[in-house]
Amino acid sequence: MNSLLETPWVQVVEVMPLSGQRLKVRLTNNKELTLNLEPLIQSRDAYWHLRQERYFLQVSIDPIGGICWLRPEGKDLAPDGLERYL
Repeated sequence: MNSLLETPWVQVVEVMPLSGQRLKVRLTNNKELTLNLEPLIQSRDAYWHLRQERYFLQVSIDPIGGICWLRPEGKDLAPDGLERYL
């Protein structure tokens, strides 16, 4: 997404799904992270759709620079807390 809003926090500019419920993420500060979301997804019922690979692969970036999945129920991860998933 090229039209990120200007914010005081670092934003995601690129996200790519990997195996094992992980994401490769590049931030506006050029830092690259590999986020292991498996513990989050497996422990919280709110993320149960993301246990299915077909939904997990639909990851995208929301307008404030966070990670989101629009379907089926609109899940997201706020950009200001991404580093906790390293």
